[in-house]
Amino acid sequence: MSTGGLIFGILGGICAVLGGLTAGGVIPILAGELTWMFWLVLAGVLLLVAVVFNTGGKGEY
Repeated sequence: MSTGGLIFGILGGICAVLGGLTAGGVIPILAGELTWMFWLVLAGVLLLVAVVFNTGGKGEY
């Protein structure tokens, strides 16, 4: 696992948790733009970037 993939994976997980907490009403919306949809879409993008970093061609099998 590459360092970049690990960092983006952790950030994606944090964003997913924030999105779930915002959607559940546990924490209020921090700003008008930071809704649950924003957090979950950001989490999806960050997790896809983590997959790209981890599957990048290193030539090792």
